[in-house]
Amino acid sequence: MNLKETHNLPEKVIFHIDMDAFFASCEESLRPELRKKPLIVGGTKEDVRSIVACPNYLARAKGVRTAMALTKAMQLCPDGNFIRSTRGLYSSYSKKVREIFFNYSPQVQPVSIDEAYMDVTKVLHLYNYDPVILANKIKDEIKNTLDITCSIGISTSKISSKIASKENKPDGITLVPFGKEKEFLSDLKVERIPGVGKAMLPKLQKYGIYKIGDILKFNREFYEGEIGDYSGFIYNVALGLDKREVRIEEEDRKSLSKENTFNSDTNDMNFLRRELNILLEKACFRLRKEKLLAKTITVKAKGYDFLVVQKSYTRPVYSNLESEMYEDVMQLLESVMKTGKKVRLIGIKLSELIDESEYIQEEMFMDVSTNKRLTENIDKLRNKFSFDIIKFGRSMK
Repeated sequence: MNLKETHNLPEKVIFHIDMDAFFASCEESLRPELRKKPLIVGGTKEDVRSIVACPNYLARAKGVRTAMALTKAMQLCPDGNFIRSTRGLYSSYSKKVREIFFNYSPQVQPVSIDEAYMDVTKVLHLYNYDPVILANKIKDEIKNTLDITCSIGISTSKISSKIASKENKPDGITLVPFGKEKEFLSDLKVERIPGVGKAMLPKLQKYGIYKIGDILKFNREFYEGEIGDYSGFIYNVALGLDKREVRIEEEDRKSLSKENTFNSDTNDMNFLRRELNILLEKACFRLRKEKLLAKTITVKAKGYDFLVVQKSYTRPVYSNLESEMYEDVMQLLESVMKTGKKVRLIGIKLSELIDESEYIQEEMFMDVSTNKRLTENIDKLRNKFSFDIIKFGRSMK
């Protein structure tokens, strides 16, 4: 019998590390005085059309949530601190956090700017085969060096660790007893499953499904009929099953870009909107082929003088559908073309990419998924013939 067996360790031990109120925490680490009041990152009180990018925990206690309209957040926290996002700050902190992760394990898979999986199976012998000791060391180094906190879920699978990391936030550790994943998840609210939100919840509650364990009242075939897409996913969650591996960072694509250089310089906004939409369609088509989702959009324009202007926006949710990104893309175009000078190139970049399997969107469970099904059928035609076999009105002259 080897040491691993004597310590009752499973074949896999996986951490899910989730930074606590990440954007707000980064701002507070630079300006500790912001910790004294509810902090809402996303815009000042003058930015009435903005949405909340990240509230701190004082703001969350008053009901403020990510992606909430800023005007609603102002009603809930009239005396709170409202600030705009600091350019480059969060990606800088994210890079530093990842460097800390790699100090402890080579098997790290970032899945967004503020969360990552770690397979720590092969390094636990350095920590007396105790994953909680290792988790505390990681948490302490992040707190002591960056003055921000994280929460860590520990289990034998990605999904159980991800759900567990939310259990003791902020600054907490949750160990799911090995081999008891099903029992641990059973008593948790069903909305703790990624993707089960306000659209899906009533469907489940109609059948008396309020906790994850309640899912097992019915068989898989029932959910295939009632839910369709991803019915197998929620059923496997209830069983505590998830065989996905932690993929190392180098295997992941960082971004996807499309651009077009024109025959002559132009500032014709109708032309630029049309061209940019075509690039967006092509970029999203490629995302879907590679089964990826994006969260950050960057639009760039190169002027006649070869100077480049670019603007980025990080959406509150991931997507690979051009219909969901279109308005954001066009707003970014308006911003980069604000001076009205002629440009010779327009481009789009989709970044902060994750695998579809890492993120189950609530929209996938909605009855109004017609747009997604339509996109899938269009993709089939484009794969069979050519991309230009179908064109949308906004992409045509």
